[in-house]
Amino acid sequence: MSGSCPSLRLGLTDTVRTQAAVRKVRALVLLSSMLDLNETTTIKANGIGLATVEQGSGDPVVLVHGGVSDLRSWTGQMSALSKSFRVLCYSRRFHAPNALIPPDQPDTFQTHVDDLAALIDRLEMAPTHIVGHSWGGLIALVLASQHPEMCRRLVMIEAPTVTVHLEIPPKPPQLLKLFLSNPKLALAVAKLGAGTFGPAEKAFRRGDDKAAIARFGRGILGDKAFEALSEERYQQVWDNRGPDRAQALYHGFPDLRDAPLWRVTMPVLLLSGGLSPVVFRRLNDALADRLPDAIHRIIANASHIVQEDAPDEVNAAIAGFLKR
Repeated sequence: MSGSCPSLRLGLTDTVRTQAAVRKVRALVLLSSMLDLNETTTIKANGIGLATVEQGSGDPVVLVHGGVSDLRSWTGQMSALSKSFRVLCYSRRFHAPNALIPPDQPDTFQTHVDDLAALIDRLEMAPTHIVGHSWGGLIALVLASQHPEMCRRLVMIEAPTVTVHLEIPPKPPQLLKLFLSNPKLALAVAKLGAGTFGPAEKAFRRGDDKAAIARFGRGILGDKAFEALSEERYQQVWDNRGPDRAQALYHGFPDLRDAPLWRVTMPVLLLSGGLSPVVFRRLNDALADRLPDAIHRIIANASHIVQEDAPDEVNAAIAGFLKR
């Protein structure tokens, strides 16, 4: 903007700096209060021990984390939500501090769904509210479709519901069909596959985990958000890369084209980050159109890790929705 007013440019710069400063302060606060993996309780469910943290009382809420993370990704939610609810967060199978996945072992998606169902049953929490982020949101959605009696309300934060529409990798007729029915979503999905999933899988296959995580992280978070990760948060990504490697090398995404999503009749809140890659907003829009009682809300100034970037806004949205 060569003809723009200097004072306007200064104002915009100050705004950007202020937003960056706020995000930095939030990150420091979260790090100082990070959930401690050494202070978890191991509960056996579905034949395996799962590290858990439980706080509060009232209606039950289960938090399900996404990929390349663990229960610490819910640090910003535990104290806030536990003021009104009985909140349980856990590290999924093969995520820290649980036993890590062996290098050549597959990690099937359905096993994580069964783990969640067994954990809810073991702790007598059904029916419970379920809040899932990314891969955890996909797990929560499938659980709600298979066992709707277990789920009261569902919150999904940028779940990668790509295979509700087509396989991965997609067959040409499937991609063409999606282009004809929803061209914006089809273009976003194609870009995600070609620019993120495909290159990350190739890097994992040649044994270059660092390159795979970089490609995956930049594609899912965006370049700026990935580069802004603290050393501690990146270490969490690195420590939990095993299941993502297994998904890339073996089973990958579940085929949900014939999943009984018609059974997901409970109220659903879909959250997207305003700074996240557009594919997640497109996917949430499509899912909101498909589910009978779903609303979609965008949280500004948040990347894919929405609950970590904007904990106050996310906590207020979740609490308001669950109390509605």
